[in-house]
Order: sequence, then structure tokens, then C-alpha cells
Amino acid sequence: MYSELELIVKFSKELDEKIFPVILNILKKNNFFVRANYSSNRLYVTLSGDRNLSETVFEIIKELSEFLREYRFGVRDFYVPSYEIRFPCEFIGKVKIPLAKVVICNGKFCHMVFRDLEKEFLRNNVVERAINLTKKKILRKTGRVIFENNVEIKKEKNNPKQKIAKLAKKGIIKKENIYLPEGAKRISEIKENIITNLKRDFEAEEIFVPFLTPLNIFENKDIAEVVPKEIFSKYISKPINLKQLYEIYYITGKIPKVETKNIGTFYNEIPLTLYKAFENTTANKQFFYYLNYLKLNFIFFDDSENYEITKKNLIEFFKEMMENFDLKYRIVMKEINNKEFLLFETYFNKKWLPCIEIFFSEELYTKIFKIKGKSGQGTINLENLFLSI
Repeated sequence: MYSELELIVKFSKELDEKIFPVILNILKKNNFFVRANYSSNRLYVTLSGDRNLSETVFEIIKELSEFLREYRFGVRDFYVPSYEIRFPCEFIGKVKIPLAKVVICNGKFCHMVFRDLEKEFLRNNVVERAINLTKKKILRKTGRVIFENNVEIKKEKNNPKQKIAKLAKKGIIKKENIYLPEGAKRISEIKENIITNLKRDFEAEEIFVPFLTPLNIFENKDIAEVVPKEIFSKYISKPINLKQLYEIYYITGKIPKVETKNIGTFYNEIPLTLYKAFENTTANKQFFYYLNYLKLNFIFFDDSENYEITKKNLIEFFKEMMENFDLKYRIVMKEINNKEFLLFETYFNKKWLPCIEIFFSEELYTKIFKIKGKSGQGTINLENLFLSI
């Protein structure tokens, strides 16, 4: 990692040729100092090094404030007009990150540029978190295929759209289908087959997990590190005055603009509410499944000694399932928070369709909720499996 930043310090008095050499001697003691100059009451400093330099800025400000006190000089303000960071990266392309002006990766390095950073951003470690977020986004984009079976690609007998049209109707929700009895029956057969085998191999038990994840569960920095961005895709809000909303709607037949309060998100594929329910407990060997419309979700707990065995058995379980369905498929591996994320994709309609996601999160969530043991979770997209079969 290489960092370079420009620091501007504003003093209570104008600098001159007598005081500037004193300041320069203080700055030269810092290992990351490169150069400095001044104009009026402003000091311009360049720093560079092999680490995040946010803390270095505060170290310099502290030293200047203490040393210059006897000269009756005070630091009035400071900020960073430019901060550039470079770290090794094999990804090629641009990445969008809040606060970062530019994030470009060329296959060798990722170059991040920040402009006009206030001291609060430096103090709250925002730059370090922006770097971590960039690395996470890159890892999500740069999965590698670790397995692909030898089944020949089947020629589609029917157009995919025609297949859907016969068994489903487009609903009012974008990208969501309403499956009629015949389609629902065939999807249910796939679901029941998977559940039966999960019960046989892992003693899986059904649970019911709320769709709603309350905001207070993930409103802390520890959980922010391990919560996927998808959790914010569907907010649930509650009207402040429900009675007034209903009465206006009843009279006019239209929904008025009202003040609302966000109470949660419509997401439970990583069941944070379940983790919260198990808080401060020991996670015995357990395997649960629950249904979300056309997605069959599962979560498992195990101790450190047997976790790798369960992990291996689960991968083999889904490989065997794909073979039994006679599907052309591949496994793509990505990294999330330095943990394995596996994506089983089937080849359908001349493209790879995501069917199964498994996140071997190990202690990421159990540690946050003080649960003794490790966990993992996954999602089976029943609709995509149905289309592929």
C-alpha cells in the first residue's frame, strides 16, 4: 500500500521566515514527511508512506500545537485537500465508492483519490473503511470458477419466455412472477425433493424467520462490517399518523404524502433476527431451513472441530443435487470478509444463471452476537432451478 496526502494547516497568525524553520524541524522528525511550504497563515505539507496516514495527520497537529504554544501560535483549523492511495489489485475497471473522487484499477494496482477531506472524516477512520469497502466490492466482482461439470449443454425445446408464459403471469411487482397451479406444483416438487434430502443428510429442521429485520439490530460498526448492501434494497417504513393516512385515502382514493419512520428492512437471507435470538448461547450442531417465496434459505451452526466436515459435506450435497437434475453447472468462488462465498450457476438460455449461494461465514456473525461456535448460510433460488431443469 502507498499513500500520499496534502495537508493544509491554518494558524492564528501569519507565518514568517523565523517561525517556518522551527515548524520545518518538527515536521522533519516524522517518518512520513516529504516537503512543506507556507503562505500567509497557511502551512502546506506533503506526506507519503506505506500506510493510511490519517493518524499521522493528528500526530503532526498535536506536535505543532504543543510546541508552538510558547511562540503564541495556535492551530486554528486543518483539512486534507488531496489524499491518494494505491494498493495491489488484479481487478481492471472502475469502482464507485462514497467520498472517493476516483477509484480506478488497472490489473496491478487500485488507485483511490479523495478530495477535500474534513478532519472529522480522518478522525472517524472513514478513509480506512472506504479502502475496506473498495476491497470488498472488488472481491465480489472477481470470483473465479473452481469447478465446472462435463454435462453437455442442452438445446432449449421452448423459448424461456414461452415457458414462463405457460406457467406464470407477470405480477405488478417488477421481475416477480405469479406462478399458476401447474408451475407452482413443479416448483414445489423441486423444493420438497431438496428439503427431503437436507433432512436425510443434515437432519434439517424447518423454522419461520420474520421477513423484517429491525434497524436497531445492525446499527453498529461491528455488524456494518459484515452486512451485505442488499439488506438496504427494501426499506420498510411506518406512517407517523396511520389514522390520518387511512382517512385521507378513504375519502380521496389516493395515498397522500405522509411523514414516515423507517423501522426495518425486508431482508432475511442472512437471518440477523435468528442470530439475535441465539445471542450469548452455545451453537450446537444445528441445521435449519425456511422459505421466502421462491427462495429456500438455510443456516447451519457447528463447533470449530466439525465445521470443515459440514462444509465439505454441504458442497458435495449440492454437487450431487445438480448432477441428479442433469444440469450443466459451475461453481464460482468469491471472498467476502476473507471467508468463502460459493455460487452454483446453471447454464440456461445462453448465460449462467445463479441458483445456489452459500456463505461460509464461520465466526463472522456468531462472534458479534457472542454465540459460541461457527455458522454458515445459503439461498436456493427455486425459480432459477426450475427454469434450468
